[in-house]
Amino acid sequence: WGSRLREKILYGGSEARGIRVLFRMQAPSGAVQQPLVRAVVVLNTEGKRICARFADRRRFKDLDAERALEAALFRKMQTMGEIPEGEDIFEQGDSMVVYKQVEDIFFFVLGSLRENEIVLCEVLTAFVGALEHLLGSQVHEEGLLQNLRRVLLCVDELVDQDGIILETDSAELATRVGQAGYFTDSIPVGEQTLTQALQTARDQITRSILS
Repeated sequence: WGSRLREKILYGGSEARGIRVLFRMQAPSGAVQQPLVRAVVVLNTEGKRICARFADRRRFKDLDAERALEAALFRKMQTMGEIPEGEDIFEQGDSMVVYKQVEDIFFFVLGSLRENEIVLCEVLTAFVGALEHLLGSQVHEEGLLQNLRRVLLCVDELVDQDGIILETDSAELATRVGQAGYFTDSIPVGEQTLTQALQTARDQITRSILS
């Protein structure tokens, strides 16, 4: 499992509430199953994607499958009526969904129906909390688009491409994002990595759209 999550379990911390919370035992063998996230999705109040990570490529094998899920999540939000202030949970097909609305943004974390909902909730709380640390009062659509690099890096530091949880402490997540060398506006394009160059181009396009 992710070394940072493992360190919390071994040495304590706000997430170390016992292996029962973070891991589910598989009967009858007793083998430990690591918690996995199927997807992290951020939508605006029109159902448009702000960012997303789809780790379960068997279920979300192409853009059409991703869009279908996003549409289903948005339809669910429209039928909710009054959305609670904190995190809440519902089932979507064969997935468990933990969600939260902040301003004009919907945040979703998906796992299997057998996944521990406390773990999924901690992932969501860490994500939103880190963005609040980094962006302050700008956790809304325009603020996220203007700081898209930080949002994407938060996702990278939160859950890897296979859905393994890397961090569940919002302050630590924000620190890692703040210290990362991904903020490359001052780095000449010729000296940037491919990832950095793509991020710079994405930010420039976003700024031109918003301006």
